[in-house]
Amino acid sequence: MKQKVMRPCHVFNHKGRWYVINIEKMSAAIIEDETAGVIEKLNSNPAAALEPRVEEQLKTLGLLSEDRGHSPKARKEKEYVPIVNMSLFLTQSCNLKCVYCYGEGGEYGTGGSIKEKTAFQAVDWLLEQSGKIRKLHIGFFGGEPFLKFPLMKAVVEYAEKKFGEMGKDVAFHVTTNATLLNDEIITFIKDYRIGIMISFDGTKELQDRQRPYADGRGSYDSTVPKIKKLLEVLPLTRGNAIIMGDTNPQDVKDAMMKIGFSEISVIPPSGCLFKEKTDKARDTKHIVQEMEEEEEKWITLTRKRDSQALKTLKSRSALYYGIVAFLHNIKKRHFCGAGFGLAAVSCSGEIYLCHRFVGKDEYKLGSIFEKELKREEFQKSPVTASRLCSVCFARYFCAGGCKHDNAGASGSISIPAEEMCRMKCRGIELSAAITGRLDSEDRAFLVAQGIFSPKPCPFDFQ
Repeated sequence: MKQKVMRPCHVFNHKGRWYVINIEKMSAAIIEDETAGVIEKLNSNPAAALEPRVEEQLKTLGLLSEDRGHSPKARKEKEYVPIVNMSLFLTQSCNLKCVYCYGEGGEYGTGGSIKEKTAFQAVDWLLEQSGKIRKLHIGFFGGEPFLKFPLMKAVVEYAEKKFGEMGKDVAFHVTTNATLLNDEIITFIKDYRIGIMISFDGTKELQDRQRPYADGRGSYDSTVPKIKKLLEVLPLTRGNAIIMGDTNPQDVKDAMMKIGFSEISVIPPSGCLFKEKTDKARDTKHIVQEMEEEEEKWITLTRKRDSQALKTLKSRSALYYGIVAFLHNIKKRHFCGAGFGLAAVSCSGEIYLCHRFVGKDEYKLGSIFEKELKREEFQKSPVTASRLCSVCFARYFCAGGCKHDNAGASGSISIPAEEMCRMKCRGIELSAAITGRLDSEDRAFLVAQGIFSPKPCPFDFQ
């Protein structure tokens, strides 16, 4: 079988303009029709000889890699990567019954709650695993973690004491459905500077239908006042919504803005590994359509120098991180830290690849009662190890995608769902189109207004 050869660049036409993505350099530019034709020929035969004049021109524009025609070299992974971020399950039970829950109603196959002794042992385990790293993170998950609020308080106090004794810092975060928020919990979140993300689906109709209480009652009316009270104290709290079927993402964002959220993300649901796999693909067309509309907003608002509208757009953007990737030439080799710096601890003390895999033995790395972790097979980068991802122009952007999403869709953590691939590929094209149209003055304005940070200096080790 003939081995696929990596294309040096990806060329595409968007609204009558030709753009090119230099895959290995993670850069993007607008190009002329003639240049697009030459690059398309290279894509069919990356090792083809070029006229010296043409080759020099393409190199000057940064459109050719020095090693064109060759697949990216596999980088040797570090033999040991400290765990610095622990997702701790306080309970594997929930007071909601979300229709799309990937944790099987929050039980993750077993249900139950963690004992205080086990939770404290998990903190000690993280401290041991972290090695010389000083800044550590603990995230509280469920089910609904605030069902065990007294235990959460005890773990925070224990962790701060233990880490402080070792000269280390710890930051906490929690993902919640917000149904149990009250004055005491809000004060606790504020006093301990706990990062918080609220899972909420926007409109009353969607929230009540997709996120009902376990007894079937709608959750919108009882939850919104609690969210508003939290946002009065912590206005930058992020809201995350799940988009299903024909739901318009903008309608959801508008509803969440009305509640008071200023930081909003919307994503399609992830499959449940505890149920028999179905062939039904996730509907991403509305998210893609919203990205198409967002692309022009970035250019229009930038040219108008409307910094306030740009900051609002950034807070709910689906393309922001793609633009940053091109502005800063960022190459991702792993989608996230699952199995590297991040791991999840179940209520029984078992360690999993991440919080989404809790309860599935094939993704278990070990236990807090053992020293060794079995995580070698999960540390290969899809950028070089996957036959699909290694030849994809978006590989350094999506880096193989979420392992849990992949497993839920295809049964393998290394095979992404086709609809997610299409969405990611279109997202990186639109991000490239935005970046290509930004001139030097546009970029300087965006940095000066804090919309984007300056590109980090490669020699800045601070």
